[in-house]
Amino acid sequence: MVNLIMPEIEMINPGTPVAGPYNPGIKAGNLIFVSGQGSAQSDEDIKEQTLSTLNKIKKIVEAGGGKVSSIVSTTVFLKNNSEFSEMNGVYKKFFNDNGVSEAYPSRATVEVSNLPLHTMLIEISAIAVL
Repeated sequence: MVNLIMPEIEMINPGTPVAGPYNPGIKAGNLIFVSGQGSAQSDEDIKEQTLSTLNKIKKIVEAGGGKVSSIVSTTVFLKNNSEFSEMNGVYKKFFNDNGVSEAYPSRATVEVSNLPLHTMLIEISAIAVL
């Protein structure tokens, strides 16, 4: 029988508002799992919502002891795939501005029919390694 040691689990919430029974971040061992983040600001376009969402993720990762360059994977949920190019430009600039110029995280991007709040145009989840 293999004796597995479970990593210590830490809930991470640097004051990020939540819309349900979940934590914005979970630190398990040397991993940080960031729940889907988005912007509820109805007057923001996709570029503004993308930047706002990535900054929320940055705040959660930093609260867990990481930095933007610690992010190894993201999943992007777009309400309208025709906004991919605009989102992608902001996404790349965000990582560049935070010291990541080549080692971008792996990423999946999918179009969804709806998001938790009707004003949301994007939701992003992430995984970081410390």
